[in-house]
Amino acid sequence: MGLSAINFMGWIDANRDKLKPPVGNCEVYPDHEFIIMVIGGPNTRTDYHINAGEEFFYQLEGDMVLKVIEDGEFRDISIREGEILLLPAGVPHSPRRPANTVGLVVERQRRDNEIDQLLWFCEACNTKLHREAFHLQDIAADLLPAIQNYYASTEKHRCSQCGTVAQVPG
Repeated sequence: MGLSAINFMGWIDANRDKLKPPVGNCEVYPDHEFIIMVIGGPNTRTDYHINAGEEFFYQLEGDMVLKVIEDGEFRDISIREGEILLLPAGVPHSPRRPANTVGLVVERQRRDNEIDQLLWFCEACNTKLHREAFHLQDIAADLLPAIQNYYASTEKHRCSQCGTVAQVPG
């Protein structure tokens, strides 16, 4: 089998060029039971992600904020360099990573009957703007089309309650 450890920080340094927006992630061990990915900042995503499994966050470099919706309330959780967080399954979350930050995220592959969701909310009044649902098979390839679909139409990011139009990252 030839198992051997890797120098993780060396792996990160060798793959920093892949840690760019809009998704900014690179899988350490593709095609395994766990999705083990390194994610770099800055990110420009404003969506909230929901999946049926837990997610483990370990902040390696710099600090990040994990926006969550918990019991119907929007709140921010700071994850500082060196800290970890286990996010329960089904919690809407939006990782916000400043420039020069790097984190490790571990989640499991999706079962055949599981659907991931991306939700966008008005930043002014928290009204839900849009929802994308899909069966995630390749985290890097499957997220980008859903994000691009949302930003392709101004009507999808215009709030029906207050009229605010979400800015397109760029």
